[in-house]
Amino acid sequence: MTCLRSLRYSLLRKSWGIASILALALFSVGLLAAQVTVSAGPPLLFQVKTIYVAPSSDDFVRLIKTRLEKWSAVGITSNPEEADAVLTCQTETTIVPAKVAIHRTTAEVSLVDRRSRRPIWKTTKSASFELDRLADNVVEQLKMDWRKSGSGY
Repeated sequence: MTCLRSLRYSLLRKSWGIASILALALFSVGLLAAQVTVSAGPPLLFQVKTIYVAPSSDDFVRLIKTRLEKWSAVGITSNPEEADAVLTCQTETTIVPAKVAIHRTTAEVSLVDRRSRRPIWKTTKSASFELDRLADNVVEQLKMDWRKSGSGY
């Protein structure tokens, strides 16, 4: 009878030891997963597949959005919750004194991670008169940088 109790106690002690090790391992995996989630930064540019273009009354934003809609590498969504990133544009038009006054528009375009609000991409471009050309330059820069960001993988 004493042997049987000793055997049960030994098995019970081993079971608790195994259970404790298993619980510790699961806890550690959970902590690592939480660390990865918390420390993960914004996606790389080439990982952005869906963009929400922040609304604006600026004609330049409409030009950018139209050009992005033609680009098959990313989708444009009207719902910010469906987007990987949010694109914002700020423009400033100045009059440059010359023989004939020149209107010069400077556009600052940013792409930020929708979740963390951290910047993913940013460019500043300027052009005289033609907003169309300025929009083309911005979108071409985005496409070129997008391709470059994925070429190392």
